[in-house]
Amino acid sequence: MTMDKFGIARLLAATAIGCAASGSVMAESAVNMALNADIRGTNPGVTRDGNTDIIHSQFVEGLVTYADNFEIIPMLAETYDVSEDGLTYTFNLRHGVKFHNGEEMTANEVEWSWNRLAGEASESHCKNYFNGENGLKVVSAKAVDDYTFEITLDRPYAVFLATMARFDCGSMGILHPDSVNEDGSWNKPIGTGPYVLGEHLPGRYVELERFPDYVSRDEPVNGLGGGKHAEVDTLHFDFVGEGAVAKTALQAGDLDIVALDAMAAAELKEAPGFKVDATQSAVWDTYLLNPNDPVLADVRIRQAMAHAIDPSQIMAAITEGFGEASPSPVPPMSKNFTEVQAEYPAYDVEQAKSLMEEAGYDGEEIKIIATRRNGAYYERALMAQAMLADAGFNATLEVVEWGTQLEAYRTGEGYTMQSFSFSPRLHAGLSFEMFTGEAKRKAWQDPEAVALVYESLETGDPERLQEIIDELSHRFNKEVPAIGLGHRMLFTGMSDRVSGFENWGAGVLRGWMLRVSD
Repeated sequence: MTMDKFGIARLLAATAIGCAASGSVMAESAVNMALNADIRGTNPGVTRDGNTDIIHSQFVEGLVTYADNFEIIPMLAETYDVSEDGLTYTFNLRHGVKFHNGEEMTANEVEWSWNRLAGEASESHCKNYFNGENGLKVVSAKAVDDYTFEITLDRPYAVFLATMARFDCGSMGILHPDSVNEDGSWNKPIGTGPYVLGEHLPGRYVELERFPDYVSRDEPVNGLGGGKHAEVDTLHFDFVGEGAVAKTALQAGDLDIVALDAMAAAELKEAPGFKVDATQSAVWDTYLLNPNDPVLADVRIRQAMAHAIDPSQIMAAITEGFGEASPSPVPPMSKNFTEVQAEYPAYDVEQAKSLMEEAGYDGEEIKIIATRRNGAYYERALMAQAMLADAGFNATLEVVEWGTQLEAYRTGEGYTMQSFSFSPRLHAGLSFEMFTGEAKRKAWQDPEAVALVYESLETGDPERLQEIIDELSHRFNKEVPAIGLGHRMLFTGMSDRVSGFENWGAGVLRGWMLRVSD
């Protein structure tokens, strides 16, 4: 980097974080971090994306959550019991848990919170996971007494608790009813977490303040559960879209923790005064194919695209050799990941050309959309475009804002293929469900695949589950609803003044573990 460019980067970094002082200068202790984009809102389970989930998880908690090994453990529930017929779940709530407004949590607030996200009037997409539209139907959810909450299903559902704990559902978080206005419109989150939502200046930053009356569990930290003994008074997140700017701000001492790309991680690893963490996650990086695009209606075109793209080469390039191709939606750390999930269409340009000719491909546009936010969305789109072009596809690339890309994903319009990522789904059946179904946003709408996914979520037989996952994997490679790349390597750079940081496969920051020294 030349001195001029370095000076520009420093200026941009100063601009991006210039407002940090106003929000945190008076704090006894603070950790300044970067997010690559603004959060989408403050309403857990309703407005979300990966960044938003990170912020929400600091101030809202659910009855159950994911452990380090992706098993389900109690969080706001002290314990839970499942009836012998698998239909009734009884949650025994913890006593003395406080909301951020000082009131104690009871089963009444749990019932209200459940109806907020799973009721008919809910604005959350997650209500469809509980109303029968996606196979699971809750027939009742009620407070039995002050510290007992009971949910009854219409039939046994093996991943019910895992569905409740989903990050994209805000972990079905428990909020106080004063989180909404008298007319039912959203106000602000009043949760039970170790941090309280502070100031949010859209496009600039968001702050979280330590909740001094937080009531922790007694166990050690475990995933998003266990004991949460927050010590840092303020968690300050600046929105810094450019990774180079975030890195420069870290080196200048203006930021304490930033996400890095692989190249920056390799450079910073040996620098004095800094630490780098590299962790493989369950975040799935993929090329999502539009099921509504007429060019892709012919499976041979999708197969040709898969043969034209080399996941191993792309993963090696975007991770500086740290990561490996893992095209299956099932993450390698899953107990359901076997040699079957390790298979994927071979990189074979001649086979791609043969399939294109057989399908009568005549130069129709393959429009790829991507964003420049951290996560190598743009870089992997650029490499895919070049590989598709080498095989003879008329591949074009359009760079869009992340919000625009999410809207295209939601509506299924405006793209043929997009460089995309899915946040962790920590059950193998949910790994397929995230892009399989009848909704417009779902890439895989094949009825047989949808039926298999539903069965994977219902069976309690581990052997049958593995059979289903293997069958889905074979079908995925044959039908190519998406082209998988790998499970993302997460690189985090931090100042030596920060301690306690531990990443994990779910890739969700745990602010309550952080410590700082002057």
